[in-house]
Amino acid sequence: MSTKWIMFGFGVLLFAIVTAFLMLWGMRKAYFQRETLTKRLLSKCSAKVMRYLKSNGTVSEAQIRSLINGVRTSEFYSRNSAVVQSDAAFAAKLVEAMLHDGLIVEAGKGKYKKK
Repeated sequence: MSTKWIMFGFGVLLFAIVTAFLMLWGMRKAYFQRETLTKRLLSKCSAKVMRYLKSNGTVSEAQIRSLINGVRTSEFYSRNSAVVQSDAAFAAKLVEAMLHDGLIVEAGKGKYKKK
């Protein structure tokens, strides 16, 4: 066998390995896309609430619902996106996450302030 055929075989093998890796990476991204979009949506909504808290002292859950109503996020390489449709349910989840992360604290009577 000449070195030309050995190099051709090595190139085909390398191409197959790279293709398999890219396919597995894409499948993994698709599998975890829902969780990724949810995390990005929580992050985007919490940033919106924190900006509101920066200019105002406190925020109520009703104000949080109005702030996050219709917020949308997506990944740049995908057509799929996540949108806040039920602002009451998502606001409760957002408040819980922000309290857990230590971004906000309760200020009494259903209001929250920056920590």
